[in-house]
Amino acid sequence: MPAWTFTLDQERVRAFADLVGDHNPVHLDAEFAATTTYKVPICHGMLVASLISGCLVKHFGPGTIYLEQQVSFGRPVPVGSQVRVVFGEPQPADKGALRVDTSVEIQKGTLWKKALTGSALVQPGA
Repeated sequence: MPAWTFTLDQERVRAFADLVGDHNPVHLDAEFAATTTYKVPICHGMLVASLISGCLVKHFGPGTIYLEQQVSFGRPVPVGSQVRVVFGEPQPADKGALRVDTSVEIQKGTLWKKALTGSALVQPGA
């Protein structure tokens, strides 16, 4: 299956925070984040999960409808990280929909580690 790669830099994190109104300092303030268990600012979990949506459309075509998403957050994603969205093999579901395993992996050196796992239900597009 294909994978799509993104860099979740401070600009993206700030734009997401402004968009959704979540200005938790663990995402935006390095001094504050240094006092937490993470030690560095981390991305919003839903920012990481939101990357799946556009990749579903890229993979299944224009007009794809995102019907459902199950998600589990496995590890934090530090701001500035390189991540990739990966899909499993689509499985048929009711009424022409497809269920697909989804994950977002974070690059750690030469390895990729799962930061988020789940599954999506989509109505494929064109």
